[in-house]
Amino acid sequence: MIAWDAARRIAVTLAARTERRGTDATFDYPGAVESTLGPLSEFTGIELPAETPERRLRVTDRAEWIDFNVETFGKLLEPILKRAAEGTSGPSWAFGSATLTAQLGLLLGFLSSRVLGQYDTGPLLVGDEERNGGRPGKVFFLDGNIVSAAKRLGVPVDGLRLWIVLHEMTHALQFEGHPWLRGHLGGLLEHLIGPLSERAGTFEVARRLLRNVREGGRSVELVMSGHQRESFDRMQAAMSVIEGYSDYVMHHVGRGLVPNYDHLSKRMAQSREHRPPLETAIFRLTGLDAKLEQYRLGEQFAAAVARRQGMRGLNRVWERPENLPSLEEVKDPGLWMTRMEAS
Repeated sequence: MIAWDAARRIAVTLAARTERRGTDATFDYPGAVESTLGPLSEFTGIELPAETPERRLRVTDRAEWIDFNVETFGKLLEPILKRAAEGTSGPSWAFGSATLTAQLGLLLGFLSSRVLGQYDTGPLLVGDEERNGGRPGKVFFLDGNIVSAAKRLGVPVDGLRLWIVLHEMTHALQFEGHPWLRGHLGGLLEHLIGPLSERAGTFEVARRLLRNVREGGRSVELVMSGHQRESFDRMQAAMSVIEGYSDYVMHHVGRGLVPNYDHLSKRMAQSREHRPPLETAIFRLTGLDAKLEQYRLGEQFAAAVARRQGMRGLNRVWERPENLPSLEEVKDPGLWMTRMEAS
């Protein structure tokens, strides 16, 4: 359904137009990773398994990041698209394939210019377990993007590099310290995307759009069924906690590790909130605006719980899937704390 080679070419061509070349990547990323894991573990109380295989770090460019994510999108989307296309006429199939290919290529090309680092959680879909074989998640650092971002934000480049390392390593603690989390997110993802394999005709899509617009739906939620929106809310709640916990921990640990941490974090927050109009439109249309909201809601949740119950109380979210908050509880942490106290 999607011509993946063509999508890659579109993405790489778009990414190369603005990519910074020839950066002097003398920063010691492996050393920075090791220097952050200890303080993060001490503050959170989360310990990684004693026998942890060597971590796979990639200081890379946009093309390699695109290659990795083309593979990821392929494993996620292709089976669904094939089922959805069954019975579709030749001209409709060709038009849909060309459109999706171009859209995916443009989206990956755009995102590759914005990503500074990425922690790959490993396999999320059933049957994809061989992707990491129990190893720690792969970590990408797009150093050219980091150098450009530091210049744009007016912050020291090595400080920003360490800031990104710190952020990705908080995710390493979450996913490697609590292995069930990866499988749980995989289950939520399948519940969310599974119904997409059932073709909805043009009339049904239009009906859903009209109904959801009346109900105040937005971005990716506009074409979701009621069941899908429930799954979407559960995924949003889980990701809010993951991202918000990460930011909360970073702010407390980072001040002792990253020079001028408060100034750097302020500049990063401003960068998230004030985006150019075109970028804002792309984030809204793709649903990525919801991810940006996760940082704010999730950090407020983590801070509220930690103030009352400390890190031990907050870490109850990682004990089992049932302990993850609902979206309503993320917005009102008192509801979650009351539920935990009663359990």
